[in-house]
Amino acid sequence: MPIDHQKLIQGRYEAELLPYDLIREERVPDYAFNVLNPSGLLYRPIVDEEFLGNGGQKPIWPNGKQFAVCLTHDADHISLYYFKQSSRIIKSQLLNCDSTLQVVKAYLSGGINLVRAGMRGKRKDPLHCYEQWLEAEKRYGAHSTFFFWPGRSAVTKRHHFDCEYELYDPVIFDNQRCTVAEMIQEIDRCGWEIGLHPSWYTFDDIDELRREKDVLEKIVGHEIVSIRHHMLHYDIHQTPSVQARAGFKYDSTLGFNDNIGFRFGTCYPWHIYDLESDEELPIMEIPLIIQDGAMLKSDKGMRLDEDTAFKYIEQIAETVKTVGGVLTLLWHPSCIIKPDWWNLYLRTLEYLKSNNAWFGTVRAVGEYWVRVMK
Repeated sequence: MPIDHQKLIQGRYEAELLPYDLIREERVPDYAFNVLNPSGLLYRPIVDEEFLGNGGQKPIWPNGKQFAVCLTHDADHISLYYFKQSSRIIKSQLLNCDSTLQVVKAYLSGGINLVRAGMRGKRKDPLHCYEQWLEAEKRYGAHSTFFFWPGRSAVTKRHHFDCEYELYDPVIFDNQRCTVAEMIQEIDRCGWEIGLHPSWYTFDDIDELRREKDVLEKIVGHEIVSIRHHMLHYDIHQTPSVQARAGFKYDSTLGFNDNIGFRFGTCYPWHIYDLESDEELPIMEIPLIIQDGAMLKSDKGMRLDEDTAFKYIEQIAETVKTVGGVLTLLWHPSCIIKPDWWNLYLRTLEYLKSNNAWFGTVRAVGEYWVRVMK
């Protein structure tokens, strides 16, 4: 079946193929519903290839770099053994158990963390590691975007998939005890971008999204312009308009949870189309291309080992480089306790630096694209 590239980039295929009931409820439909999948085109930016093939100009990046890399992190988990947070998780799990077996599993898994939290005393939590991400990226002259959620207290409509930490929870950052909010402030002060990682039900709720955005803006003391929805929970019919009305300028949600590749056939930023009003919106998409969990989880997705995952990264990066696009990566900060996940990230940074990539945050990529490429 011939693929209409304008229809693809406007999201019309996605609107036709994604099951609406799954979007609204418990699951996020993934690559199997994508129009490119049956044709084996998920790993090709066919829209960009056509643009260049028809005489379009290849993007120009700062300092003569051949392509851009956008590093991002979703801060889903802040502490592993914090007693109060473990208690919240158990409570959330129990409220959503459908069987006795699930209740038992919730008590067992949560109880183990509660015991460990009590035993650790004042020793450093293994997830209190955010300075290590900054240090690693700084070695390559890179900055990234950290997407933080606004805390449980800011969320009025909760879902059991939501994050469980509060902005006043204690953490250790750069060997100093502080709150999550204070850590966010320091990351922002150091030049990394803070974006919003909102709750599940914000995908179609403008009031909830504005409220959560306001909370994070008060923490950093300036406007938050970038967003990625938790678990990529996004409805092409409604979410773009909700984001734009909330005042966001850049989104980086449109990727896959269980695969990698080009969900909309492009690695170029583009302005999202509003299917309801039939017009282009001011919010720009910086598409997500590669997610750590999609490659490395052992129970879902691609289920790759470190070396095989690196080969995929090389392949996709070379493809992005060929068209001069943006390679957006998502690595979760909590994965630092998994040696192969962390090592793959470091290998990837080294590889991309050696391949003449320009590194930018979501905001930096978006601002540059608007200023130079439009």
